[in-house]
Formats: sequence, C-alpha cells, structure tokens
Amino acid sequence: MPKADAPKLTPAMQQFHRFKKQHPGCVLFFRMGDFYEMFHDDAELAHRVLGVTLTQRTEGVPMAGVPYHAVEGYLRRMIQAGYRVAVCDQVEDATQAKGIVKRDVTRVVTPGTLTDESLLADEQVNTLTAIAFHDDDAVSAAWAELSTGTLSVGTWSPDTLIDELARVRPTELLFCETATGDVPPRVQRVIEALDCAATGRPAWQFRQAEAVDVLKQQYGVAQLGGFGFADDDPGLSAAGAVVAYLIETQRTSAAGDDEARLNHLQPPRRYTRDDHLLIDQTSLRSLEVEQTLRTGGADHSLIGTLRSGGACVTAMGKRLLRQWLCYPLRDREAIERRQRIVEALVNDSRFRDELRDVLDKVHDVPRIIGRLGVGRAMPRDLTALGRSTGQAHAAAELLAQRPAVTDFHRRLASLADPLSELATMIETACVDAPPAHLREGGLIRDGHDTRLDEYRTLQRDSHAWLARYQKQLVEQSQIPSLKVGYNKVFGYYIEVSAANKDKVKDEDEVFRGWARKQTLKNAERYVTPELKEFEGKVLSADSRAIEREQELFAALCAAAAEKTATLQVFAEALAELDVLQAFARRAVKHRYVKPTITDEPVLTIEGGRHPVLDELLGDGFVPNDVELGVRVPGSGARAHDVTEPEPGTPNPEPTPGASLALITGPNMAGKSTYIRQTALIALLAHTGCFVPANRAVVGLCDRIFTRVGANDELHAGQSTFMVEMTETANICHHATSASLVILDEIGRGTSTLDGLSLAWAIAEFLAERKPRCLFATHYHELTTLAERYPNVTNLNVTVREWQDQIVFLHRIAPGATNRSYGIHVAKIAGLPDGVVQRANALLSELAVNHEGGAPPPAAPKNTNGAGQLPLFTEYVPHPALDELRRIEIEAMSPLQAFDLLRRLREQVDDFVRKD
Repeated sequence: MPKADAPKLTPAMQQFHRFKKQHPGCVLFFRMGDFYEMFHDDAELAHRVLGVTLTQRTEGVPMAGVPYHAVEGYLRRMIQAGYRVAVCDQVEDATQAKGIVKRDVTRVVTPGTLTDESLLADEQVNTLTAIAFHDDDAVSAAWAELSTGTLSVGTWSPDTLIDELARVRPTELLFCETATGDVPPRVQRVIEALDCAATGRPAWQFRQAEAVDVLKQQYGVAQLGGFGFADDDPGLSAAGAVVAYLIETQRTSAAGDDEARLNHLQPPRRYTRDDHLLIDQTSLRSLEVEQTLRTGGADHSLIGTLRSGGACVTAMGKRLLRQWLCYPLRDREAIERRQRIVEALVNDSRFRDELRDVLDKVHDVPRIIGRLGVGRAMPRDLTALGRSTGQAHAAAELLAQRPAVTDFHRRLASLADPLSELATMIETACVDAPPAHLREGGLIRDGHDTRLDEYRTLQRDSHAWLARYQKQLVEQSQIPSLKVGYNKVFGYYIEVSAANKDKVKDEDEVFRGWARKQTLKNAERYVTPELKEFEGKVLSADSRAIEREQELFAALCAAAAEKTATLQVFAEALAELDVLQAFARRAVKHRYVKPTITDEPVLTIEGGRHPVLDELLGDGFVPNDVELGVRVPGSGARAHDVTEPEPGTPNPEPTPGASLALITGPNMAGKSTYIRQTALIALLAHTGCFVPANRAVVGLCDRIFTRVGANDELHAGQSTFMVEMTETANICHHATSASLVILDEIGRGTSTLDGLSLAWAIAEFLAERKPRCLFATHYHELTTLAERYPNVTNLNVTVREWQDQIVFLHRIAPGATNRSYGIHVAKIAGLPDGVVQRANALLSELAVNHEGGAPPPAAPKNTNGAGQLPLFTEYVPHPALDELRRIEIEAMSPLQAFDLLRRLREQVDDFVRKD
C-alpha cells in the first residue's frame, strides 16, 4: 500500500489495492484495456520472473504488463515458478461504463487448480490435495483433479501418509494452518517429502460441520449417505476443505457466487488400501516407475516406456495408464478381466487397429468437461467434444459381438444415442475449423441462426444494400442525381443537389419521414428512419455478431454441460479401452506373454526381461529365470497354452520352494537389473498387462518393497546409511508372506563387520517371515544360510575370466560365488593403473582363506618388528577354534578351564610367530 504522504490514489489504483488486500499471497493481474498490469512488488516480481519491461505508472509506482490475448503463457510461467495468480478482469464494457470500469477477480490460478489446455501437459496429473490430522492417531486426505472432475477420499495412519500421497502426487497441498500462521512440523515433513506447493487454510474450513455443509451444497443433497459417507466420517473434513478452495478459486461457476457449485466435480469416492497392491514412495522411486533416478525425467521410466511410440492414443488414456501402474489391482478376477480383453486384442489385429482408429478421433473429453464446468471452454473445446461424442455409435458397434468386451459394449451402447444427439447439435452449429477464441467470432456456421446471418449480411453486404436503397430512392423521388453516402462525422446520409432540393417536400408521401441533417453550399443532406436503422445495424454489426455468437456458444456449452455425467462415463470407458489396447500393442510388438495369476505365494518367471532395457537393447538383453515361493505343478506352461484339467481330476498339490534367494556376483554384471525386472514384471502382472517373459506365474502380492541404491536425506539430518536402515526397518515391520521384497546391498553403508551382521540378521528375519525375496549382496558369508534354512537358495551372476580380464555374461545361475571382482570393475571404470595394482596387492594380503587350504599370505610387519595378524583373523581356520567348538564348558572345573585357556593362548602365539 502507498505511504501516508503519497499522492491520492486514482479510482483504478484504489480498485487494485482493494483486490490485492482480498487476495494476499497472490500476484494480481489487473486488466486495464488490452493489458494485464501489475504494480508495486508484483511488477518487480513480474520483471524478474517473466522478463517484462518495468516502467512507472506515476512517480515511484513500478508497473509491468502483459498483453491480455497472451496471458495464458505468462500464467503458466508464473505457476511454474511457484506463484499463485489472481486474475482481475473488467466485468463491464468499457464503452458503456459510467466512471471507473467495474472489475472483479474472476479466478485464482494456483498449481493445483489448473484447467486451461495451455497450462497442462496431456499426460500430466494435476491434483489438489488436503490433509487433516485427527486426534485418534489417524490422518485423512482428499484429492481432486479439477481439470477432470475427480474427487477421492482416504483415511490412514500417519506412518503411511507419505507413501500414499507419493502415489497421488499432489501438485498443491492444503493444510490447516496454526493460529500464528505457521506450518505445523508434521505438515512440513510431508511438504519436504513430496516437494510440492503448499497453501495454508483457516482452521474452520477443516471443521467437520463446515466441511459437510460445503459438500452438501456442492452436490445439492441433504445427506451424504448416498455417496457412502456418514456425516461424521473423518475423511470429509479434508474433502470439504478441497471443495471450498476450488469454489473460492474458480469464481466463474455458472451457479454464481451465491450458490457456487462446480457442476463437473464428481461425488467423492472412498479409496481403500486393501483394493490395491501397495507400492511405497521408496519403491516407486527405486523401480523408476514414474521417473528415472539419474535424470528425474519420464524418459526411460516404466511409464515413459509404456507410453512410447504412441501406445496410448488419447490423453485420458495416458493419465489412466499412470493410475493403473501406481495403483495395481489385488483382486484376481479383476486382473483376469483385463487380461481377457488384452488377449482378445492381441489375437485380433483387425479389432485392435479399428479400435485405435476410433480412439484416434476422440479428444481429451474429461478436461473439456472440466473447462465447461468452470466456464472456461473455448470454441475448439466445443468442436472437439462434438467430434469425440460422434464416435459413440462407432465405438459401441465395434465392441458388439465380442464377448471379451461385453461390459464395455453395454456401457457405451446406452450412451450412444444421447451423445450422438449432442454431436449432431455441435457439428450442425459449428464450423469445421473453429477459431481459438471468440474475440472476433467465426465459430457458428452461416445459415444456422437468422439473427447472426443478418448481422453478417450487414457486415459483408452493406455496399450492396446501400446501392439498392439508393436506386429505390431515385425511382421514388424522380431525382436522378440523388446519392446515399457516409462519413465518419455524420454517418450515413441522403444527398440532394441544391438544384433539386425544392423537390423534397414534407407533404409529399415520398419524402415523409425525411429529416434534414446537414446543409452544404451545393447540396442538402437528409436522413430517413430506414437509413438510421441501417446505420445502427451496420455500425454495431461486428459487435452484435460476436455477441450473438457468444450467446449461441454459451447455449451449446450449457447443452453439453447437461450431459456431464454421461460424458464422464463415456470418457472413462474409452480411457480404459485405450490402456488395454496399449497393453496389447506392446505385447505383440515386444513378445510379451499373459502371466498366470494365482492366489498361491509363488513367482515363477522363465526368460524374464526388464521392460525398459528390453526395448532399448532389443536382442542384446539377456533374459533370466526366477523361481520363488510355492512351486505349482504345471506352472512352467506358456500362458497361452494353459489348459483346464479334466473334470474330476484333483488339482496337483503345490510343494514348498525357496522364498528367499541370495544373489552374489560382481558389480555391473546385472544383479540390480535382475531384481528390478522381477519386481516390474510382478507389478505389470497386477495391472492386467502382459509381461516381458517367455512364461510367468505370479502369485498375488499385497505389497512390493524395494531397498535399492544409495541416497541421503541431508535436509532431514539422515545419512545414506540412516536412510538405508530406515527403509529396511519399514520392510521388516510390514512385509508379510504375501509381499515381494527386493533388497540390494544391505549393510554396505557402515563398517564391514557391522554391515555383515546386519545383513545376516535381516536375511534370517526375512527367511523366517517368508515373503518372496531377492537379496543381492557382496557378503558371501550369507550364502551359508542356505544350509540352515530350507526356503533359502543361492544364485549367482556368471562371469568368464580370460587373460586377467572378466566378461559379464549377465546370466543368473544356481549356486553361490565367493568373488566380487570389484577390482576388475574398478579397472574397467578407469582407475589409474597404479591404484589398481596396489589394490590387487592389498587384496592378496587381506584375502581370507575359507577353505582351510594354504595358510594366508604374509601380512606387512609393523614398525616395532612384531607380527601383525591379517584382517578378518576371526575367520581364519585354526586348531584353537576347532578345540573351542568341541569343548563342553559346563562340564569343566575352574582349573581345567584355566589350563585350556593357557594352551589356547600358546597355540595362537605359535601361529603368530610362524606367520
């Protein structure tokens, strides 16, 4: 605000400051003519962020502006920079205004409330999320995507909140701010973990009663039981906060401010964890489901790979693919329903191609509905919706007579007629190539509306009308020199020469209604009611034509909005079909097979491949097998060739197998790839997708856990090892016999003995808990666990040595290895030769002889001449150790124990002197 001694504010600046006060924390885009202007701190911020020129409105008042017709691009850059923007528009025609033009904030643009096509990528999920902590050690979350109209609600324990929200991937997080306006510490931890924008909201918006009232008003109901929620459901507090924020920011709702309502926002759906295979934040990151660890981009992630090559035809299909991969199914029947459709598409290339042709003509219907719902649809949105709904009949007819897609046919057949009517209405009214906006009209076809045609006729044919009118007047008046003209000062007129002006007599019927307008030296000018009417029509024809087009456009949008629920069902069905055909297309192109889904805790994969590397390397990728959990007879059969047993034939009994596989071998040989691809194959199988393998049997999993790679959380005060142990602790606490656990190099972040001890204890714990587990390690001592636990097996990555070189075969084979080839890998990585040679020498000195053969090599002598025991002496075979293992200490007297201790010390001293 200006200082007390500053000049008096103009009316426009008074408006600016009033709206700025109403929207603290927002950059105010203030419409003035053809520009959105910013003042004071907002102007300086725009100068830094947008690069626009900084000027002054009056002395000492910084000002910057952006053209109104290009505002969307500037809004996008502001949002990407992390700012919220309040858009203040002129809400009356400046030419009709008396005094200052009326203005109002028509919307508040925030990261979580974007709907405009220019602000969102097709595949981008843009969710607004609110969290509410409860006194009973629970937390609720509600997340909405305004651009598509979805709203979900869930309630969990606080320790699962971040994992769940990592899958939601909020763009903006709403939280209940404290009385002082600070961010509560537990909310701050969530914000840092998710790296999203955060907005504090007043506490009353999270109160149960107010939240329930907001929801009832939004959906026009007296109670929420029809949506599956009681009024005291804790999740409603977060849901009400989300809806209140959306209504506050989207001030162009057709319902108006008094009864603000988002007509396209669907009723809340309850999210239940038990319906889905759970993947925590760590596993999403480690498996690179959404983005790669190295670049943070989607390219070469699992989602990026499955989307590549135009696999999904529609934008809504691309977003649903992400949803399915982050929320895999746990219900076998639901998975198998998807599999049957994928299989039908795999086996019928014509069906697959025809479905893609239909989908190719369908635009982003959910987001068009969203823009209709908030009153920001554009002409091209409307025509795109018309073309999309025009495919309803084609889609229903294509799906008819195909048993695998009966459910989809039923859903679409009931929608075809009303959507076709909407399509016909839009296509009849609108041109094929609509303008981007209605500022200059051009959307409605000629001949569709009589009034619009009249305005356009006046625009195009005014000269012809004037010629016809002049000819008519000449004939009626018998004045051949009469002319009809126009100038900017006096407008349209009838000019009669001075020689003929006496013929213009008021009592003459022909000249009745003529009014003198201007007297010239050689002529007299008149105007008639017809000419004045024509003048009014012509001079306002442009604005009236645009106004009439806007009326017709609004009517079409209203007709489309009435079918919002039908359109949402239509969009949801086609999005699902798009993902399923994308699965089928990948299966055909990359030789994926249908996995057998079973309730048994088994994971059998023959010839499995990493879905990302398989595409990048092609035939250069080495496939591998996996056998974990219960062995199911016949599970090796190819998925397409599985036959049902004869009636009455008893099912073969499953036999126990290894639930934990310890994988040893060198770095760079493929251990991490092998364990990751196993998890990804299991994940794909739970989505209903075929998998990159020759054969696969996947037992249903409740969770997929991973602990792969090294990273720290320095901002949280956690070292790399602390993060490793925290993630491992989570696995130990929550893994069940139905889980799949992927562990890579546990214990490497601390000392050798500490790390080995931890890795050993963790492996034993998991062997007893019996989840399906792949445990990659360089601690070869762990391989002895296979001798103690029947459900533990050893695997190793094979290599070939040749002339002091190693060749990685990338093949996983049964058995253990006792070498890691770390120095060979270091040499390949480019370490200096001197370092490599010294490392080899030290390795020889420090090597531990586990097989009881030749004595260990001589260790370096210390400076005082005394012998030095080699590293890891505790593992060197020695008679003293053998004797210690044989004694029964309970049967010894104190004297016998002392004598034994003396003899053991002499044996150790002799060993050191000889060494």
